[in-house]
This record gives sequence, C-alpha cells and structure tokens, in this order.
Amino acid sequence: MANKREYFRIGLKIPLSAQLKIVGINNILVDTKYASICVTDISAGGLRVHSKLDLPLNIDLLLEFIFSLFHKDVKVLGTIVRKTNISSSMYEYGIRFSLDENQHTLLMGHLNLLSIRLRQSNIISSCSFCSEEEMREFYSTS
Repeated sequence: MANKREYFRIGLKIPLSAQLKIVGINNILVDTKYASICVTDISAGGLRVHSKLDLPLNIDLLLEFIFSLFHKDVKVLGTIVRKTNISSSMYEYGIRFSLDENQHTLLMGHLNLLSIRLRQSNIISSCSFCSEEEMREFYSTS
C-alpha cells in the first residue's frame, strides 16, 4: 500500500508533552480547560496524540494544541481524523492541522530542525519532551 501522506513524519521515541483544549464544537466557539496529552508523532500536516479524554468523533470539534519547540510555544488548530482506544483510560487520536500558509512555513522550519536534532539525541532540552515522571504519571492506569 502506498503512503498517502503529504508530509514527512517524525516518530518521537519520547513523546512531547502538550496541552489540548476544545475551541469549537459544530462551528460554535467554546473555551474549555486545557488537558495534558502526549504527542507521539508529528508532521506539518498533523499529530498523533495520546489522551485520557474520550472525545466524540461524530461531532465537528476544533481543537487547539500547545507544545514547545526550541523555546517557542507552538499553538496550532486541528480536527480529529482517527480515534483508537489503546486502553481502558487512554485514546490515540490522529489530528489534521488547520494552518494558514504562514503557520505552515514556520512549523515546517521547526520540524526540519527537530528531525535533524533527533538524529543526535532522543531529547532536546529546548522542546517540551515528557520527563520520565510525567510519562509514568500520564500512562498510569489510576
């Protein structure tokens, strides 16, 4: 099967710690609290994330994601395109970004640099990678 992806993907051995909130439901603006998520892979087109939130697929949710790359907060909008239940309290979501050309160009630059730096090390201090403690807490089943 051919890979239909438009952008190269960066699989993260250690996930990025990120925040997610719902900013729109069926084209109506809302403002929810942030929830912690882990980004397991990233491209200029979207993310794969793990979350404890059981988000519905049958409504149009606009989500905001915030994470840090090279001492800069990256804030992007996206929608859910795929959902998998990976445990009784954990979900994996495929997210497609909704970016303007400027945001897209900026993100591509960060991701190119990230790809190069990750060849030398699994963790880059200027990015919001999960600590061992954060990962234990996030992935514990309690």
